[in-house]
Amino acid sequence: MRKSKREITDFHEILDIIQNMDTIRIGIHDGKYPYVVPVSFGYDSAGGRLAFYFHGAKEGKKAGLLAKNPHVCVEGDICYRFKDTESSVTCLYESIIAYGKCSLAEGDEALHGLGRILSHCGYGGHTVNKNALPVTAVYKVAVESITGKCRDKHN
Repeated sequence: MRKSKREITDFHEILDIIQNMDTIRIGIHDGKYPYVVPVSFGYDSAGGRLAFYFHGAKEGKKAGLLAKNPHVCVEGDICYRFKDTESSVTCLYESIIAYGKCSLAEGDEALHGLGRILSHCGYGGHTVNKNALPVTAVYKVAVESITGKCRDKHN
């Protein structure tokens, strides 16, 4: 990271950022150009390990690309506001970048993933509809590495 003073390495601080994000973007390999798609998400964290869950259609570009190459990049951010400086305008933000392997969750793991998505989106009290599974792909990204970054969010 070019500006190491902005780097966040504490895992709990990174989890605080993730808790406050509403969308992540999944970067997927697609030949010459990457394919990036924004998704609603949920996550699990235990023992210093992190996994993101997201869902989508069982067919389509995203599903096809993930079946070919499951290695993804995950980006998430929070823009607090823009600030006028002496020389320019800058954004006060927090962000994360993660790398991991994406897999299709099945059965109980898929239901768990949907529950984590509902919970993160503010609907933790809702029952997961099992009837959605035949037409819904639930993905799990097992995070292999993650970094956080912050620029003066409180100034």
